[in-house]
Amino acid sequence: MTNERDERAEDRDQPARSTVVLRALIVSSPLAAVGVTWLAAGRAVLPVALLVGLLAALCAVHPDSHFGVLVVAAVAIEWLAIVDHHATAWSIAAAAALTVFHAALAAATLAPETAPWTLAMRRRWTRRGAALIVASAAMWVIVVVTTTHAWSDGTWLFAPALLILAAGATWASRRATWAGGR
Repeated sequence: MTNERDERAEDRDQPARSTVVLRALIVSSPLAAVGVTWLAAGRAVLPVALLVGLLAALCAVHPDSHFGVLVVAAVAIEWLAIVDHHATAWSIAAAAALTVFHAALAAATLAPETAPWTLAMRRRWTRRGAALIVASAAMWVIVVVTTTHAWSDGTWLFAPALLILAAGATWASRRATWAGGR
């Protein structure tokens, strides 16, 4: 009987599988963003990758710290410094990687390391992340359309598009709040 109690206590002290997955995403997704940056630029900057890897590892150990801001800043500065055409389609992949990083980092701060994630929680966070990635892709399309066509002032298209995105975000937020209240 004591042996079973010791085993259960030991199980509670071990990180849940979901925690390990979140920590892996926290480390790998910013490195994927750096890799996408290199693909978009056609060249690599190894010291930045090392810095981002170190900061991402610190985020994995301390997800509730401010290291995440430094990770995003390092990736963004590298993108602006080495990518010649900032509105390339690679920007969607970089945005997706940073979305995964942000979501995993936020999710890692919600519960203790030993708490397992339910299927409903995983689905909710996946839907929210997917909605952000779709919104990023939609914004990229708007930027490409307004900058590559003969329209010098795309305000007439840009303003309604932002309103549509804001309405979609409001709708998604209300839906998530309503679904969470069940």
